[in-house]
Amino acid sequence: MRIPNFGPFLAFSIIGTVTLLPLLVLPAMVGVLVDNAAMTDSSAGFSASAHFLAGATAGLSLAVRIHHLNLRRLSRLALIGAIAADIASAFTVGDSIFFFASRIAAGLALGSAYVASVAAFARYDDYERGYGLFVTLQFVVSGLGLYIVPVFADELGGKGLFLAFAAADTLALFLVSYLPMSSGSAAKQETGESEFAVLLKYSALLAILGFAVFEAANNAQFAFIERFGVSLTISDHKIGMALLIASLIGIPGAFIVVLVGGRFGTLLPLIFGIAIALTGLVVLINADRYIAYLIGGCCMGFSWAFCLPFIQSLLATIDRQGSAIAAGSAFATVGSAAGPGLASIVVVGGRYVDVFLLSVGLFTISVVLFVMADKTRKQHR
Repeated sequence: MRIPNFGPFLAFSIIGTVTLLPLLVLPAMVGVLVDNAAMTDSSAGFSASAHFLAGATAGLSLAVRIHHLNLRRLSRLALIGAIAADIASAFTVGDSIFFFASRIAAGLALGSAYVASVAAFARYDDYERGYGLFVTLQFVVSGLGLYIVPVFADELGGKGLFLAFAAADTLALFLVSYLPMSSGSAAKQETGESEFAVLLKYSALLAILGFAVFEAANNAQFAFIERFGVSLTISDHKIGMALLIASLIGIPGAFIVVLVGGRFGTLLPLIFGIAIALTGLVVLINADRYIAYLIGGCCMGFSWAFCLPFIQSLLATIDRQGSAIAAGSAFATVGSAAGPGLASIVVVGGRYVDVFLLSVGLFTISVVLFVMADKTRKQHR
């Protein structure tokens, strides 16, 4: 099947995936910082949290100006800043104020470049396919990264890891020429609305909140699904294999969107995808053996990858200039951070089933918000 605008979509996907590298290989990165850079678990985790919070702050700040920004220039400047920040991280890695400052700087820079890439998709037709390609590439790179980084951790060390991030930033820098320059260079729809006017629409507010709740639901269950496997007395090898398969199954989940595009709209696929997640959670809640654990995990992995492009597409339909998707991505990061915290509250006494029940509630809230957002969008079209 021919994919319209495949060249730009692939470039946007590579740029966006590079900006997410610290998140995509997060467990492996934390392992390198602890084992090869003499950092404590808490300080390694804090440096990652500071990086992601800085990225979310950058995204939210840019969302209210995205209509007026030259995305190519924004991405170029941001990636140059990211290269400098990652190199600084390589030479200051450890428990020092300079390392934490460099990670915050990298977060601000990469968050800005990420916003430029996700906003660019919205300015083209067939953006559903573009977001599908984007999420597919994320899952591929995450799977490869989570394998390669631990294997070569001793050779890389903390310095080598961040220099590798800087090299990836450089690759992305060579692709910024694909990004649109002016606010109207690619999108065919011009509403004349300001960013604030767009973001204050009920449809935008509901969809953005839905994205945050959706990510909270996924990360709540993801934070403790490994511990749940241990509680079922499943071996470490089988747990690792199940989580690997669940991650890899996300690749076809996202690629389906590349093939289907917007043929079924955004809402129906979202409902379908979240229904798969709810099915997986029901299986996990009743799981007492490995096969149920594996099936439940695969449902979660497939649903996560399948739903993301449609959520991004829903936000793109609200504003083809990218303010809604920029703000939504920022709030999704906040939701991702909130999910494990909420799960920690209900998991007292090793009651992992309560975590899955929490995710059921959050997924239900998210689908209600998406339905309301789509309905409101159509009413005020």
